[in-house]
Amino acid sequence: MDFLNRTRPIMGEDGLAILREKVIAFAGLGGVGGGAFLALVRCGASRFRLAENGIFDPPDMNRQAAAFGSTMDRPKLDVYVELARSINPGLEITPYPEGVTADNFEGFLAGADAYVAVIDAEKGADVKRMTSPMQERYGIPAFTCGALGFGAVMINYAADGMKAEEFWSLAAKGNTGKGLLPSSMLRHFSGPAMDRVTQCLPTGIVPTTAIGGLAANALLANEVLAHFLAGTGLVERPAVFAPRYVALDFMTLTLRVGDVTRPDLP
Repeated sequence: MDFLNRTRPIMGEDGLAILREKVIAFAGLGGVGGGAFLALVRCGASRFRLAENGIFDPPDMNRQAAAFGSTMDRPKLDVYVELARSINPGLEITPYPEGVTADNFEGFLAGADAYVAVIDAEKGADVKRMTSPMQERYGIPAFTCGALGFGAVMINYAADGMKAEEFWSLAAKGNTGKGLLPSSMLRHFSGPAMDRVTQCLPTGIVPTTAIGGLAANALLANEVLAHFLAGTGLVERPAVFAPRYVALDFMTLTLRVGDVTRPDLP
């Protein structure tokens, strides 16, 4: 059975041919990366580099696509590879069970067509410092997204465009909040939900929901597709790269494309 028989009429043969050839490097298969990876597999992407060294544990079950009682205490990478191959046995996957490190990061990115950077916020500081120069060296766009309450925020970086350091410096100007995001970006999200998230932060736990996870999965996977399928006649806009960002909140039923150089925009 052709698992793409309902996807092919939308993507077209030319779109599927593009997706089969592109190499997507995923750093992180957690609440955002795991679901986005499976979505791209189901859309016809076929070549991946997957870096993940985590193990499933019970708190993952509120939002992670492959977290079930049957997968507890198993390596996330192994589980996602099994699930993906059960959808498409012909996938080309290069696993990095040690995760991305300063030692393997260059090889992880070299020759890739997109870098999906979804390492936990508190991890991988050395790799994050290397990302901008590596993007420029290899001409690779980086896609990032985070689940936030009942929504998600996505910030992507073109190889020759604004990088993360400049983006967050601009976003922080005039910040008056103490939440997960600068106030200029946090204003796009449900106030009561963000208040509860902020109140919980001193405990060391970042609250999340299944809705936020699904929002981030879909938003991130879709933007990778939008980037790859530009010029096929399917995509009617350019992919969103910094200084622009996307804020999606299902509780307020809003989707906004913001710009950190234009904080005056609604």
